[in-house]
Amino acid sequence: MKKKGLIITLSVVLVAVIAVFGVLLAMGKLDFQAGDKDITVTVVYKDKTQKEFEISTEAENLGDALLEKGLVTEEEHKTGYYLHIDGVRADYTLDKAWWCVTKSGEMTTVGANELPIADGDSFEITHSPA
Repeated sequence: MKKKGLIITLSVVLVAVIAVFGVLLAMGKLDFQAGDKDITVTVVYKDKTQKEFEISTEAENLGDALLEKGLVTEEEHKTGYYLHIDGVRADYTLDKAWWCVTKSGEMTTVGANELPIADGDSFEITHSPA
């Protein structure tokens, strides 16, 4: 008799869990693509024009997301030292220019390859003269 009661209790709990799971899924509260992140990267060029890139990625850091989108080269990505963003050069040794990375308007303290990303993040990469 105790065994039957235990089976009934477990069945009720299982049905309740499945019901809650179904409701959360229907409400869009569950996301099975947990690694997917949608970020925005705005590149501000030397002439102050800008281009916005919407990036959907499973990358963990900004450098990897930029590489996936084709905004940086594989070679520069390996070194973490970016002279070219979207094909445009900023080289401090030549013209005292560099690419400044900000997140939601705030200066970052690490390079793009170490900068973690999360869904909804916004980054700016600005061609900055010294």
